[in-house]
Amino acid sequence: MEKLVHSFVLCDSNVCVGCGMCMIKCSTGHFGITKKEAKVAGITLIPRNHVIKIKETKTNAVMQCMHCEDTPCANACPIGVISVDNGIVRVNEEDCSGCGTCEMVCPYGAIEVHEVENPVTGLKRMTALKCDLCYDKETQACIAGCKFKAISLVTWDEFRENGYRPAPTPPKEEPKKKVASSSA
Repeated sequence: MEKLVHSFVLCDSNVCVGCGMCMIKCSTGHFGITKKEAKVAGITLIPRNHVIKIKETKTNAVMQCMHCEDTPCANACPIGVISVDNGIVRVNEEDCSGCGTCEMVCPYGAIEVHEVENPVTGLKRMTALKCDLCYDKETQACIAGCKFKAISLVTWDEFRENGYRPAPTPPKEEPKKKVASSSA
Protein backbone atom coordinates (compact mmCIF):
# COMPACT_ATOMS: atom_id res chain seq x y z
CA MET A 1 0.00 0.00 0.00
CA GLU A 2 1.28 3.49 -0.84
CA LYS A 3 2.13 5.95 1.88
CA LEU A 4 -1.07 7.56 3.19
CA VAL A 5 0.39 10.64 4.84
CA HIS A 6 -2.46 12.40 6.61
CA SER A 7 -5.16 10.79 4.49
CA PHE A 8 -8.69 10.07 5.54
CA VAL A 9 -11.92 8.74 4.11
CA LEU A 10 -14.34 11.43 2.97
CA CYS A 11 -18.02 10.87 2.27
CA ASP A 12 -19.95 12.96 -0.23
CA SER A 13 -23.18 13.57 1.64
CA ASN A 14 -24.91 14.47 -1.62
CA VAL A 15 -24.28 10.93 -2.92
CA CYS A 16 -24.50 8.77 0.23
CA VAL A 17 -27.88 7.03 0.54
CA GLY A 18 -27.27 5.79 4.10
CA CYS A 19 -27.46 2.08 3.22
CA GLY A 20 -24.74 1.10 5.74
CA MET A 21 -22.84 -1.15 3.34
CA CYS A 22 -19.63 0.70 4.26
CA MET A 23 -20.17 -0.31 7.90
CA ILE A 24 -20.76 -3.95 6.96
CA LYS A 25 -17.67 -4.06 4.72
CA CYS A 26 -15.58 -2.37 7.42
CA SER A 27 -16.57 -4.80 10.15
CA THR A 28 -16.36 -7.95 8.03
CA GLY A 29 -13.02 -6.81 6.65
CA HIS A 30 -11.56 -6.34 10.13
CA PHE A 31 -12.89 -9.66 11.38
CA GLY A 32 -11.99 -11.51 8.17
CA ILE A 33 -15.38 -13.22 7.94
CA THR A 34 -18.67 -12.67 6.17
CA LYS A 35 -21.76 -11.30 7.89
CA LYS A 36 -23.38 -14.73 7.59
CA GLU A 37 -20.35 -16.49 9.15
CA ALA A 38 -20.40 -14.01 12.03
CA LYS A 39 -24.08 -14.62 12.65
CA VAL A 40 -23.61 -18.42 12.69
CA ALA A 41 -20.62 -18.11 15.05
CA GLY A 42 -22.42 -15.62 17.31
CA ILE A 43 -19.79 -12.94 16.71
CA THR A 44 -20.81 -9.30 16.99
CA LEU A 45 -19.29 -7.36 14.13
CA ILE A 46 -18.14 -3.87 15.13
CA PRO A 47 -17.54 -1.33 12.36
CA ARG A 48 -14.96 1.39 12.75
CA ASN A 49 -17.16 3.84 10.85
CA HIS A 50 -20.78 4.90 11.23
CA VAL A 51 -23.43 6.27 8.91
CA ILE A 52 -25.07 9.32 10.36
CA LYS A 53 -28.29 10.86 9.17
CA ILE A 54 -28.37 14.63 9.04
CA LYS A 55 -31.98 15.67 9.59
CA GLU A 56 -31.53 19.35 8.77
CA THR A 57 -30.21 18.69 5.27
CA LYS A 58 -31.90 15.31 4.76
CA THR A 59 -28.53 13.83 3.84
CA ASN A 60 -26.28 11.05 5.12
CA ALA A 61 -22.58 10.89 5.81
CA VAL A 62 -20.01 8.45 7.07
CA MET A 63 -18.29 9.34 10.31
CA GLN A 64 -14.87 7.90 10.95
CA CYS A 65 -11.37 8.86 12.00
CA MET A 66 -9.92 11.89 10.21
CA HIS A 67 -6.34 10.82 11.04
CA CYS A 68 -5.59 14.25 12.48
CA GLU A 69 -2.17 15.75 12.04
CA ASP A 70 -2.02 16.78 15.71
CA THR A 71 -3.48 13.45 16.96
CA PRO A 72 -5.28 14.49 20.15
CA CYS A 73 -6.12 10.83 20.82
CA ALA A 74 -2.47 9.74 20.73
CA ASN A 75 -1.40 12.72 22.84
CA ALA A 76 -4.01 11.87 25.49
CA CYS A 77 -3.50 8.10 25.64
CA PRO A 78 -2.09 7.41 29.13
CA ILE A 79 -0.39 4.17 28.09
CA GLY A 80 0.83 5.17 24.64
CA VAL A 81 -0.97 2.57 22.52
CA ILE A 82 -2.10 5.07 19.87
CA SER A 83 0.57 5.94 17.35
CA VAL A 84 1.05 7.34 13.86
CA ASP A 85 2.47 4.80 11.44
CA ASN A 86 3.03 5.83 7.81
CA GLY A 87 0.55 8.68 8.25
CA ILE A 88 -2.12 6.41 9.74
CA VAL A 89 -3.32 6.92 13.32
CA ARG A 90 -3.57 3.43 14.79
CA VAL A 91 -4.60 1.87 18.08
CA ASN A 92 -2.73 -1.19 19.31
CA GLU A 93 -5.99 -2.92 20.24
CA GLU A 94 -4.23 -5.81 22.00
CA ASP A 95 -2.52 -3.52 24.52
CA CYS A 96 -5.31 -0.95 24.90
CA SER A 97 -6.73 -0.77 28.44
CA GLY A 98 -10.11 0.55 27.26
CA CYS A 99 -9.93 3.58 29.58
CA GLY A 100 -11.78 5.80 27.08
CA THR A 101 -9.51 8.85 27.29
CA CYS A 102 -9.06 8.84 23.51
CA GLU A 103 -12.82 8.62 23.05
CA MET A 104 -13.30 11.73 25.20
CA VAL A 105 -10.76 13.89 23.34
CA CYS A 106 -11.53 12.89 19.75
CA PRO A 107 -12.95 16.02 18.08
CA TYR A 108 -14.90 13.90 15.60
CA GLY A 109 -16.34 11.26 17.92
CA ALA A 110 -14.60 8.67 15.77
CA ILE A 111 -13.11 6.46 18.48
CA GLU A 112 -15.33 4.17 20.49
CA VAL A 113 -14.49 1.83 23.34
CA HIS A 114 -16.13 -1.57 22.93
CA GLU A 115 -16.10 -4.89 24.68
CA VAL A 116 -14.31 -7.44 22.51
CA GLU A 117 -13.83 -11.14 22.96
CA ASN A 118 -10.66 -13.06 22.29
CA PRO A 119 -11.75 -15.78 19.84
CA VAL A 120 -9.19 -18.25 21.23
CA THR A 121 -9.56 -17.76 24.99
CA GLY A 122 -13.10 -16.39 25.11
CA LEU A 123 -11.96 -13.66 27.52
CA LYS A 124 -13.70 -10.31 27.17
CA ARG A 125 -12.11 -6.91 27.63
CA MET A 126 -12.56 -3.29 26.64
CA THR A 127 -10.56 -1.71 23.83
CA ALA A 128 -10.66 1.41 21.67
CA LEU A 129 -11.67 0.86 18.05
CA LYS A 130 -11.28 3.36 15.20
CA CYS A 131 -10.69 3.47 11.46
CA ASP A 132 -7.17 2.37 10.57
CA LEU A 133 -7.61 2.95 6.81
CA CYS A 134 -7.31 -0.82 6.35
CA TYR A 135 -3.55 -0.30 6.62
CA ASP A 136 -2.82 -3.98 5.95
CA LYS A 137 -4.99 -4.26 2.83
CA GLU A 138 -4.76 -3.03 -0.75
CA THR A 139 -7.76 -0.73 -0.45
CA GLN A 140 -10.15 0.53 2.18
CA ALA A 141 -13.07 -1.87 2.67
CA CYS A 142 -15.64 0.93 3.04
CA ILE A 143 -14.59 2.54 -0.25
CA ALA A 144 -14.57 -0.77 -2.10
CA GLY A 145 -17.97 -1.67 -0.64
CA CYS A 146 -19.80 1.55 -1.56
CA LYS A 147 -21.67 0.88 -4.78
CA PHE A 148 -22.72 4.53 -4.95
CA LYS A 149 -19.08 5.75 -4.97
CA ALA A 150 -19.90 8.22 -2.20
CA ILE A 151 -16.67 7.53 -0.30
CA SER A 152 -13.14 8.38 -1.34
CA LEU A 153 -9.67 8.62 0.16
CA VAL A 154 -8.29 12.15 0.30
CA THR A 155 -5.24 13.78 1.82
CA TRP A 156 -5.50 16.72 4.17
CA ASP A 157 -3.73 18.81 1.49
CA GLU A 158 -6.38 17.87 -1.10
CA PHE A 159 -9.11 18.59 1.41
CA ARG A 160 -7.69 22.04 2.17
CA GLU A 161 -6.96 22.80 -1.49
CA ASN A 162 -10.43 21.90 -2.72
CA GLY A 163 -12.19 23.30 0.31
CA TYR A 164 -14.87 21.55 2.25
CA ARG A 165 -18.21 22.00 0.58
CA PRO A 166 -20.99 20.71 2.79
CA ALA A 167 -24.29 19.64 1.31
CA PRO A 168 -26.47 22.61 0.47
CA THR A 169 -29.21 23.27 2.96
CA PRO A 170 -32.61 22.91 1.32
CA PRO A 171 -34.53 26.19 1.25
CA LYS A 172 -37.02 26.58 4.04
CA GLU A 173 -40.56 26.71 2.89
CA GLU A 174 -42.25 29.92 3.89
CA PRO A 175 -45.70 29.46 5.37
CA LYS A 176 -48.32 30.30 2.80
CA LYS A 177 -49.99 33.55 3.53
CA LYS A 178 -53.70 33.79 3.24
CA VAL A 179 -54.71 36.17 0.56
CA ALA A 180 -57.56 38.37 1.55
CA SER A 181 -60.39 38.06 -0.87
CA SER A 182 -61.84 41.25 -2.18
CA SER A 183 -65.57 41.66 -2.35
CA ALA A 184 -66.97 43.60 -5.22
